[in-house]
Amino acid sequence: MYSLIKTFAGNRRFLQSVFLFKKLLLSPSWLKPDILVFPPLIKSCAYLPHPNFGFLIHGYLMKCGFGNWVGVGNSLIRMYMKFGYIWDAYGVFEEMPIKDEDLFNSLVSGFGSNGFYDEVLVLFEQMLDVGLLPSLDSAFYVIMACGELGNLKKGTLVHEFLIENGFDRNVSILNSLISMYIKIGKIDSGRRVFCDMPKRDIVSWNSLITAYARNGNWAEAFNLFLSMKSAEDLFPNRITFLGLLLACGQIGNLDLGKSIHGHLICTGLISDLRLGTAMVNMYAKCDRVECAQTIFEEELFDRSLVSWNSLIAGYSHNGYDQKATLLYERMISESNLKPDAVTFANVVPAYASLADIRRIRSIHTFIVKKGLDMDGDVVLGTAMVDAYGKCLDIKAAKSLFSGIKKPNTATWNAMIAGNNLNHHADKSMLLFLEMLQSKVFPDAITMVMLFQSCGEIGSLKEGTMVHCYCLSKGFSPHLTVGNAIIDMYMRFGCVKSSQLLFNEMSLKNVVTWNTMLFGYVKIGDSAMAMRVFRQMQSENQYKPDSVTMISSIQASAAILTSCGAEIAHGFIAKLGLDSETLVMNSLIDAYAKTGFIEKARSLFMQMGNLRDQSSWNIMIAGCGMNGQGREACELVSHMEEDGYRPNSITFTSLLSSCSHSGLIEEGCWYFDMMMRKYKIQPGLEHWTCIIDMHARAGRLEEAYQLIENGLHQNSDGDALWDCDAVWGALLSACRMNMNMELGLLAGEKLLKLAPDNCGYRTLLSNLYASGKRWDEKAKLRREFEDRRLMKKPGLSVVEM
Repeated sequence: MYSLIKTFAGNRRFLQSVFLFKKLLLSPSWLKPDILVFPPLIKSCAYLPHPNFGFLIHGYLMKCGFGNWVGVGNSLIRMYMKFGYIWDAYGVFEEMPIKDEDLFNSLVSGFGSNGFYDEVLVLFEQMLDVGLLPSLDSAFYVIMACGELGNLKKGTLVHEFLIENGFDRNVSILNSLISMYIKIGKIDSGRRVFCDMPKRDIVSWNSLITAYARNGNWAEAFNLFLSMKSAEDLFPNRITFLGLLLACGQIGNLDLGKSIHGHLICTGLISDLRLGTAMVNMYAKCDRVECAQTIFEEELFDRSLVSWNSLIAGYSHNGYDQKATLLYERMISESNLKPDAVTFANVVPAYASLADIRRIRSIHTFIVKKGLDMDGDVVLGTAMVDAYGKCLDIKAAKSLFSGIKKPNTATWNAMIAGNNLNHHADKSMLLFLEMLQSKVFPDAITMVMLFQSCGEIGSLKEGTMVHCYCLSKGFSPHLTVGNAIIDMYMRFGCVKSSQLLFNEMSLKNVVTWNTMLFGYVKIGDSAMAMRVFRQMQSENQYKPDSVTMISSIQASAAILTSCGAEIAHGFIAKLGLDSETLVMNSLIDAYAKTGFIEKARSLFMQMGNLRDQSSWNIMIAGCGMNGQGREACELVSHMEEDGYRPNSITFTSLLSSCSHSGLIEEGCWYFDMMMRKYKIQPGLEHWTCIIDMHARAGRLEEAYQLIENGLHQNSDGDALWDCDAVWGALLSACRMNMNMELGLLAGEKLLKLAPDNCGYRTLLSNLYASGKRWDEKAKLRREFEDRRLMKKPGLSVVEM
């Protein structure tokens, strides 16, 4: 019967083996069993669904006095390890009076397979102390433990021991040593093991190819691949190609990626799920999202979560935010897969770019319900902080940020960017100081955002301090940082500083030139902006982009040259930017501002489907500034036919057009329609336009009544009452219509609101003169001189 138990166990009929032993125990003729029956019996218990029978057998052994036999001890250790009772196995080991190699090796393998790497090294040292050699399995787990713990010192000692004891002839052990050195970050040491190997297998080559690919050394990865094909009689397998595809994606080498794609098709490996997913990832990282999508849809029929994540990441990182979110929603509805932290970290930025705060909050709730650790997962936590910041929920961003256990540089950057976007730039500087105190070191992105913060809060002093920090920490050579410094100084009007830095930059890009160009446009020096544009063209290596052209168009419109817009138009066509909506909108605006309204209208009509909401608003404003108020009114109806609903900006342009064209009734009708039909509450700019419209038409009493009505009826009433532009328009109209009473009221209000505005004082002085009130005029003149106020001189540009 005992031999039958062994036979059952040997033939993997474990349940029959255990039940036969139980039957013998209950038999009246029961005799004390042979101890040799227990190792196969314990093995049978290890393969049962529950450890209960194993516990009973162990208890019976202890009762019979067999518990200290080495053969039984090995079997018990393996059984407990298989069920995950690690420390029970160690307890058996400790109770054994004699510990042989099998006992040590069983325990080392058990600890190693369950991830107890520190214990593996302790047991290994104990083996050496008693003069025992590890088995190949134990040696494998000892090497793995050194790699997982990142212990280079012990890893080197283990390496030396294995060589001294003849393990260096085993390819698997040497492959494990290569992997160990790679995990510790010593690829060169792994390469030396590889070079000293008398014989290599495909695993040896794949380990190094993948290691070089992950570390960005794509050239060495491909050199190894070519060497493998020529030096060894080996065929690359899917692991080889996974490493090569990873390298192609890391460096964005599309040509090599396509070559591997072709090879996979020829060898029939393209249907492999992991390789197909790697292809999706490679094409996405090489900015060929359409190819990634084709492989995903047509080649990957059995998609894994990694496959979905790869394409979602590809869409998100390449700016296809809508497609990223739609793919995520499709994954939720079509597959049985549950999104993980990687999914959320890739789709959340897409929702943030779309400003979909509702979906971001929904995902946040799902993350909490699923129990994902945002506090510990810094990548996911950073993505959520960044998303809330971009969606202007800075309170939620702060709450999440404070909970992240170890925020990295990207996390701090996300929080600083969120403060900048939410107009809390002053807090960004405090965050930077906290970041330094937390021993987290900034990067170039941090510095760029800090310069933006200084510009936002208007602090040149702090900007200069950040500049000095950049110089001391070596950030200045970074091109993005240099561009940000130039932009900051331009914002503060420190043109000489910006120009000096610009001239000293050894490396420039189109952003550098655009920063200078836009800076000059912003401070009103359009002539200098055009000079920068011509200089950029003369250097040839910098191709103007849409931002360049928009700035140059604005400059040409500002200096009101007769052919500036036409020259810009020619450049746009030459550069192929005439399909860019923003560029064409700027060109229409320039033509309108320089008086070429028919050219603006012709260009507007040619745009066709390129037109957007801004195109219509610009054209309406252009008609108004050229005295074509009725044409502006007609455009509003055509705008709705084109599918665009008038917005607040549309009505500002329309009311201004009516004002400049004297269309009082039409203006009042549109003002009423704005509130009644479109439910747009008038803002300060709308009230200013409607008041200016009445004032220009000589309806001064009505204009004043509108100011009073706006004060009592509108949420912007206080701002309206204290708006110097409104009172300035009223004062100018009073002077033209000789209304002294209202004019003096408006003048007194302006002296309080804008005491240093020379234009308003001049208007009031002229009003006094028109009414022959010479004493008041003289008094105002004396104040003018005492305060040393000077009217800004006008500028004229003559193009030769």
